[in-house]
Amino acid sequence: MRDHMELALDGLAHDGRGIGRVPAPERPDGRGLTVFVAGGLPGQRVRCRVLRRKPRFLEAELVEVLSPGPEEVPPLCPHSRASGDARGCGGCPLQTMPYDRQLQWKERLARDALTRIGGLASGALDAAWEATLPSPALSGFRNRMTFAFGAGGDSLVLGQRSRGGADVVPTPDCALLPPGGRELLAEAQAAAASSGLPAWRASGRRGGKASGGRGLWRFLTLRQGWLPGEATPRWWALCVTSPGGQPARDAVRTLGERLLGVGGASRLGGFIHEERSYDDALAVGERRVLTLDAQGKENPRGALLRLPLGGRSFALDPESFFQVNTGAAELLVRTVLDMAPASGNGLLDLYCGVGAPGQLVAPRFGAALGLEADSRAILAAWNNAKEAGLDHCRYLGGDAAMLLGLLASGKLTGLGWNKTPHWDTALLDPPRAGLAPAALDALLHIAPDHLVYVSCNPATLARDAARLSAAYTLERLPAVDLFPHTPHLECCSLWRRKLSAERSEPRSVH
Repeated sequence: MRDHMELALDGLAHDGRGIGRVPAPERPDGRGLTVFVAGGLPGQRVRCRVLRRKPRFLEAELVEVLSPGPEEVPPLCPHSRASGDARGCGGCPLQTMPYDRQLQWKERLARDALTRIGGLASGALDAAWEATLPSPALSGFRNRMTFAFGAGGDSLVLGQRSRGGADVVPTPDCALLPPGGRELLAEAQAAAASSGLPAWRASGRRGGKASGGRGLWRFLTLRQGWLPGEATPRWWALCVTSPGGQPARDAVRTLGERLLGVGGASRLGGFIHEERSYDDALAVGERRVLTLDAQGKENPRGALLRLPLGGRSFALDPESFFQVNTGAAELLVRTVLDMAPASGNGLLDLYCGVGAPGQLVAPRFGAALGLEADSRAILAAWNNAKEAGLDHCRYLGGDAAMLLGLLASGKLTGLGWNKTPHWDTALLDPPRAGLAPAALDALLHIAPDHLVYVSCNPATLARDAARLSAAYTLERLPAVDLFPHTPHLECCSLWRRKLSAERSEPRSVH
């Protein structure tokens, strides 16, 4: 089979790749081989280059669009391949698809996962499914973005990973950044380049510590938020580097001080420097080295910012989870509030983050318990609950599966309530990997009457739904688009425990 081929694309994969088929006479079923084309979209006829060959499918990358789809629109961003960038940024693969068509494909992918992986009957899914709520904004909507440092010829660049590769594509005019972010991005790139210190490069091996010769500059995260009492948003910058000596740390501090001076009266609310020694591509530091507040003084509290949600203002660390699309997050929390029971005894808030949106639901319940692995988020959740007068909320840091197992076996005590609550509702907002099997075991043993499951990954929601369906009935399934121009979709599902279902012993509560 040729390395290059032409084909028509008529489908979309869950990761945003276009799908086509080529004849495969050797296959007895006559279906041909599926071809996944990175950079291609349904409706296009393309020329592509084959990257990998498997028995049932091929993986390829787009070389040229021979004829566009009938409904294609101009690209949103100048850094996409559709705009003429030869390498192309790795984000926003659906940006030349009309937004209403984006939503249709997202719904189709989610429903396919729930029926194919989750085993949900199409009739039950039709009864529960609700129209997707679109994002209020299609550009400039992200309150957090992470950019990678990389080598650009003889200079240092700051941008996004290229599609399917480790190269960094400069993205100075990223369309997703709100106003002010581009100026900070340009200043950070200039400051890092002027240091004379190289960008970090991964070795390609997994695990282990990075050698000192692999470069300094790794990632810059920009996060927008508010300082108390201010009406205008500011930015916080988190710079992750490899470990370095004093000259390297001085260079990072200089970068922070330069960012604090961008925008006149300090558009930056704080600057944080963290170091990471592992030889991997995670944009998370292991050690916090420096925190500068808005006045440029060393101050650990300078890392705190505030974000609005549901009429509240939540304090958080720039590294902690919070929905990145502020406008769409409001639609999401309204959906959660609408689905959650009007009253109850006990609320389990699993993967609770800094307390949102669980604290918006908590006043309906006599007690609320939040579980979260991020220690900084747990501290923020306690403080946010205290600020809101939610004295009946408790928070524990640690692995959700372990803590739920202790709760299911009655070994989690001393939480300060007069008596152990009956956990009649659970709010679940796990990461993309979904619920760990042991966490789901323990949850099924606890058997809340209602589950409100917020998922950013329909595939792992479907996997968990396959097990939940034995004891719970899916009642509602609205969705919210928090990530325009990508195949990602946030699904909110409401599950009610079947009357005949009894609490069963979990397979593991350790």
